Amino acid sequence: MPTRDTKQGAFIKANFGTVWPVHLVGFTRLLVQLRKRFDGDLDLALVLAVIGSRTQTEQWTPELAELSQLTNWNEVNDKQLPINIHSVAEYSGIPRETVRRKVVTLQEKGWVTRGADGHLSVTRDAAPDLEDATGDTIAYLAALLKAIETAQDKETNTGVC
Repeated sequence: MPTRDTKQGAFIKANFGTVWPVHLVGFTRLLVQLRKRFDGDLDLALVLAVIGSRTQTEQWTPELAELSQLTNWNEVNDKQLPINIHSVAEYSGIPRETVRRKVVTLQEKGWVTRGADGHLSVTRDAAPDLEDATGDTIAYLAALLKAIETAQDKETNTGVC
């Protein structure tokens, strides 16, 4: 993830009044929707997100052509990288025992598996079950992109760069 002191960060700062309100409204709405979809438990969403982001498959590329590629991996040739409860707790700042309980809940939902070695991975069942949450995320990102494009257009039209 880029630091704040980048060309993009400077652009956001210069266009704060255009971008920030859209981000604030969209991100707040996204959090509300995620809270609903995770039975009021944002830590549960965070634990699943950490497992998903920290176990990106060996074949992962940031240039995914389609959303379906993210959820239709070949389990034999595209293993997720390992992460355990301790690592999730350390990365997220959520106490280890709380993470353990959240992982049990995620296992009960069929969204996470835990191997004999303690390694966690997100299951294929998570994607269709969380399709609405993915839609909420896409809506947030689309609104943010539109705000950024609007800011870019303003800079282009005023000659400010």
